Amino acid sequence: MGDRPEAWAESVVGRVRRRNEDAYLVLPEQGLYAVADGMGGHQRGDVAASVCVGALRDWFTGRVGDEAMNPLVRRVRDVFRLRSRGEADLLAAVEFANRLILDMASESEALAGMGTTLVAAYFHGATLFVVYSGDSRVYRLREGRLRQLSVDHSLLNEYLRLDMIRPSEARSFPYRNVILKAIGLSERAAMDFFKRRVRPGDLYLLCSDGLTDMLEDDVIRGILDGPGSLEDRGHRLVAAAEEAGGHDNITVVLVRPDP
Repeated sequence: MGDRPEAWAESVVGRVRRRNEDAYLVLPEQGLYAVADGMGGHQRGDVAASVCVGALRDWFTGRVGDEAMNPLVRRVRDVFRLRSRGEADLLAAVEFANRLILDMASESEALAGMGTTLVAAYFHGATLFVVYSGDSRVYRLREGRLRQLSVDHSLLNEYLRLDMIRPSEARSFPYRNVILKAIGLSERAAMDFFKRRVRPGDLYLLCSDGLTDMLEDDVIRGILDGPGSLEDRGHRLVAAAEEAGGHDNITVVLVRPDP
């Protein structure tokens, strides 16, 4: 594996919204990448998203003291029975972000109820650790095949999982934007996590639903597997989502672990 991944990121407001409530994080030296989408149905989702990625940045760049870090790392290790320090670090950082959002919301009526989706990817050697909450996604392109690695925490996905609607009905489902999990809305971070082995040639996409609501997976795969640099392909993804309507903020982070 390369010493430092290659990455590219962009976030745009889209064609309908007036404010960008997405935020992203790119830390190649630490191997950490994230996308957060502030929940528009709550007060100041943009603040929640910004606080979330800022907390992850501070955690992984050494700006959080041991007195705050160590108890959280111990707790997530005990609760989830983790052996890997890398995995524990990522989960503890998300718990730290969750607490910051809750604390801010409790101190300001204007911020009460704010929350954010999150997908965070931490590359540690040949292992990828992922934490996610809500419907921001992580995909992997491997040998021309695109696979969504995360599972949407959404009412739409539950209806699909329970065969209550057909996949062909998904885009017209009236409650497709109802989220079942988010960061900052409960005392403990509502999140799922997993780890995967990374292979040479892999390409990873982290994105908000402003991309995936506009583009089918086959379109995303065709662009990612097409010619050009990461920047070229990233720009084409964003442009395609805008051309398809751009109904929401669009955020794209592309990571190639072994450039």
